[in-house]
Amino acid sequence: MSYLLRFRALYGRLLFACGVAAGITTFLMMVLVVANVAGRYLFNAPIDGTLELTESMLTVLITLSFALTQYEGGHIQVVLLTKNFSPLWRQVASTLAMLLGFIFFAWCTYAVFQFAMKSYAFDEHEWGSIQFPLYPVKMVCAFGVLLITIQFAIDTVLTAAGVDLPGHDIDGVSPEEAI
Repeated sequence: MSYLLRFRALYGRLLFACGVAAGITTFLMMVLVVANVAGRYLFNAPIDGTLELTESMLTVLITLSFALTQYEGGHIQVVLLTKNFSPLWRQVASTLAMLLGFIFFAWCTYAVFQFAMKSYAFDEHEWGSIQFPLYPVKMVCAFGVLLITIQFAIDTVLTAAGVDLPGHDIDGVSPEEAI
């Protein structure tokens, strides 16, 4: 189990790097939108393609930060029922939730990858005020969904083994904190 914990910590570094990339993307998107608004109102010259670029940047920043949020235990947890379970049943419920998350995101990874490959095969482009290929953005999205799939797989095994994950422990949580 210590190997899996070490792998999780190492994997967390990759997720942190993806989180930094998502943060940089957010900052660049913000700069682009501010520059577009300033150009439009001060010089009557908006930046072409701002809408198309921010759409693509938004999908990248969301999918790259999914897995880091799971790693840190930052997703919303509703424990209305499970807070009254015994520790064993909380572990079972948590393991089942992680397993369902893994199954769902494994399916999503497959579907998004197929979607990205079709986009690449057809050389799909964004047709707005600017043109650019969409398959690189879709490939990054497939990568981001793969990352959360791997994180759910790791968390499923660790939760089943009884390891307390950061942000996933509901023992001792008051009802006000839990909801």
